[in-house]
Amino acid sequence: MWKKIRDKFERYPSQIAVAKEFLRLGISVKNGKAYCGEIELVPTKIAEAIGVDRKVVVMAIQNIESDEELRKVFSSLRPVANIADIARILGFGVLEVYAESTKVGIVAGITSILAQEGISIRYILAEDPELSVESKLTVVTEEKIPGKLVDEFLKVDGVEKIVIS
Repeated sequence: MWKKIRDKFERYPSQIAVAKEFLRLGISVKNGKAYCGEIELVPTKIAEAIGVDRKVVVMAIQNIESDEELRKVFSSLRPVANIADIARILGFGVLEVYAESTKVGIVAGITSILAQEGISIRYILAEDPELSVESKLTVVTEEKIPGKLVDEFLKVDGVEKIVIS
């Protein structure tokens, strides 16, 4: 999908930035407008947040809607809350796993270590490396994660770094 977006907007780098942010945040496009869930977003405010001109946002929306496949994808997007920051406030455990994006089995390896320790998972988010600066898996757990598990997590093939909070 990302290749399709890059191809569609290859001559418009500012519009790629808009499309990327829409995907990352789950902002949908319908009938010439951008939405967060059912809340209509104003192009001017989107432009300010992304650092582009308002017209770039409007043109990106028009380009998305002019392509049948992109229209279907972007009209179906939904926002998802990343609860990692509030999880810390609520006393839950948070595990951030930085890994090679091409490796298979990282999520299975990490979750199986947690399961063996009897630690329940409340939330999990794997960020798309095409849309994020780093390939990161965020796991929120019912309880704090013991530091003794760091070495086990680092043994999972493809895992480069672990942050526990």
